[in-house]
Amino acid sequence: MSEDTHNENLVLFVDDEEKTRKYFSRLFGHQFNILLARDGVEALELFHQHIDKIGLVVTDQKMPNMTGSELLEKVAELKPLCVRVLSTAYADIDAAVDSVNKGGIYRYVTKPWEVSDLEVTLVRAMEHYVLQKERDGMLRQKLSSVEMLASSDRVLSIASMAVFRNEELRRVGEALKALVQLAEVGAGDSDSRELIDESLNWRELYRRHLIFLRALRGGLSLKALTGGELDYSQSIPVKDVMDSLVGGDAYFEWSAGEASTTGWPGSLDAMQVEVGLLLSALESIMKDAGVLLVSEVQGGVEFRLSSRLLAKNLESFRSATKEGPSSDCLALSVALFRLSHAGANFEILPESKGGMVRLRLSFDPNITVESSLAGWSSLDEALAGNDVFWSRFGV
Repeated sequence: MSEDTHNENLVLFVDDEEKTRKYFSRLFGHQFNILLARDGVEALELFHQHIDKIGLVVTDQKMPNMTGSELLEKVAELKPLCVRVLSTAYADIDAAVDSVNKGGIYRYVTKPWEVSDLEVTLVRAMEHYVLQKERDGMLRQKLSSVEMLASSDRVLSIASMAVFRNEELRRVGEALKALVQLAEVGAGDSDSRELIDESLNWRELYRRHLIFLRALRGGLSLKALTGGELDYSQSIPVKDVMDSLVGGDAYFEWSAGEASTTGWPGSLDAMQVEVGLLLSALESIMKDAGVLLVSEVQGGVEFRLSSRLLAKNLESFRSATKEGPSSDCLALSVALFRLSHAGANFEILPESKGGMVRLRLSFDPNITVESSLAGWSSLDEALAGNDVFWSRFGV
């Protein structure tokens, strides 16, 4: 192991005798970056402060407030990867051997130290930590690839199942893009994972995907995906559509915005049915967020949503979760597919601060929906030209 590797990882040495701490630091300070603590309480404070960099903890057994074995048990709970060495007097060797046999510590050393033997132990312990860290890093990469494959399969399955159940669906890509973006926004803040899911082998991945497909089959039914046709020869004011859907006792609160100079296609009842499905799905997914703000913008409306809740509740759309997508997730998918089919456009706008994202729903009054590709041709075009999908999954 190089000296650079020694220096980038810290050794925490714990002993209640000041002269012993100074002796340890003088012996090995040229090889390792060392933190010193006089008891278990101080050691845990330092461990919390430097948890990402500490690779090795060496502690005396007999100390006030907390024994060395007790300290190492707490270290193991906080960071299982950290290598733990117990320093003990010969009279306490039975306790040290018991700790080794039970897997609680990497090794024990007896006092007084044989300096050359202790040096070898420290070097090998740090090498052991680095090797474990590298192994876990490679395993994370492998599982990340497996999960990415699962994620791409899930997104493809959502779109494919929707088209399979309703071959007339148009503009599939618009709904697919919105689903990917909504599921991904905020995921970087909530997906950091300390423990590796070692059960995620190919057999388990296949089992989870079957659960996912069964849920899709039940949730993306032909009846659910079939909406009413909108009449683009009519122009309905956006606020007229939203008046009975937001405000009052509704979950959504109408906020002042920019009055749209263009309306939505009619009829009023048909449009309220389609938009109402989206509101109902968002309400279920965001139920822990309190009242949701919706405001009028040019061409449509804008919803302000918590990116954290989106990432949490749409996790099954981007990773191989043990459970299939909830009925709320499927309801959101249905609402987006139906609105896209009717000509709706979606725009996802993350805010730089506050953990919020804005979802815009709009209609272009000049669109000719009837000329859009339908069914499998629509899906093929959507996947081929969907930059969001390809940049995310790289398949």
